[in-house]
Amino acid sequence: MHNKKHGLFFLLATICCQCLNAAYLPISYTNTAYESNIKTVILTQAGGLERFPVIDLGSNQQLHIEFDDMMPESDNYQYTFIHCSSDWKPSNLKPNEYLTGNLFLNINNYSFSTTTFQVYTHYQINFPENDMKPKLSGNYILKVYRNFDENDLILTRRFMVVDDKFVITPSVKVATNPNVRFNSQEIDFSVNMGDNIVPNPMMDVKATIMQNLCWDNAIFDLKPRFINGKILDYNYETGNLFLGGNEFRYFDVRNLRYLSPNVRRKYDENNVKHAVLYADAIRSNLPYVQTIDFNGKVVIDNRDGIAKAEIGADYAAVHFNLISDQLPKDVYIFGELSDWQLKEDFKMEWNPKSLQYEKMLMLKQAYYNYWYVMPGANNVADVSSTEGNFSNTENDYQILLYNKNQFMQYDELLGVISSNSSAKK
Repeated sequence: MHNKKHGLFFLLATICCQCLNAAYLPISYTNTAYESNIKTVILTQAGGLERFPVIDLGSNQQLHIEFDDMMPESDNYQYTFIHCSSDWKPSNLKPNEYLTGNLFLNINNYSFSTTTFQVYTHYQINFPENDMKPKLSGNYILKVYRNFDENDLILTRRFMVVDDKFVITPSVKVATNPNVRFNSQEIDFSVNMGDNIVPNPMMDVKATIMQNLCWDNAIFDLKPRFINGKILDYNYETGNLFLGGNEFRYFDVRNLRYLSPNVRRKYDENNVKHAVLYADAIRSNLPYVQTIDFNGKVVIDNRDGIAKAEIGADYAAVHFNLISDQLPKDVYIFGELSDWQLKEDFKMEWNPKSLQYEKMLMLKQAYYNYWYVMPGANNVADVSSTEGNFSNTENDYQILLYNKNQFMQYDELLGVISSNSSAKK
């Protein structure tokens, strides 16, 4: 009888474990938060606002990540790194081949929100640390998980480690192709390989180009147009084009007590702070107007007299309204606030009575840039019908150069550079 009970207990325990494991979300090698209570994930260079998440191989440079868990108590989080290919698939390398030191570390730096209506726990880490550092260049995923269970995912974020051996010379300009010259920008560049031995650059060297650090519409696997000695030429007319988009819209909720830019009304209701934005209009049929923006990014700050914005900034219900006829596709709020992705939580709702799209988002006090977008080809965010595309728009571009390491068969990152379209020729 005892053995039967023991066997039944073991069977139930096994079923429960399988059910729990089945509830785990599969890892996505993208910038993803796996639980709805994880909010405001910001990855920067340590000590500044620079968003390009790249560090030099073998250096003491660090990146900084912070996020909020909308819970009043701390949790037991760990993190590790995963080496990836140039197109963000896990490489064939084992952790001990690309990491030195430990294979994971605990997140011990956390603090609790103070004097806020919305209670949360704020986590932050500077990485890599001496106890766990990448020893190879390339693409990496920062993986945060709970209770030493790597399947219990909290968030993933992309970053890069560069072994800076290639010299990249970029040139951002209005598109050469006359059919798209009024709405697109062309990113030409050359690469000097120097004295580095690259047996087959036409096959083994490939470039990635990003616009405003958005992976959504990045160009992958761009091959050299031709090779002249040690110089790789990427002067294309079609393979390196980006739609220009428009300058980003913005609003400011760093202060929730007084009036602030593009906020029509603020009020408190049921222990929730609300901020109603001025109604927006479609801009695709309007001429381009040059304005200063932050290229879609977010700056967390609090100007209500609280010293530490990371734990003193409150969360507010921000109300968006887009005046428009009903459009043929869904409309999303898009930018760094949505991880540069078309997220269900950021999809707007059409209100036939008010003839506008509406959405309420719980957002942390900050200065925000955003766009209204619709799904385009391959589910890439499309601003053609909502914001418009203009070749005069100011955009940041990032170029990354990879080479297939013949000995270990992984994609090493041998050059990166940023450029801005304001210097276009």
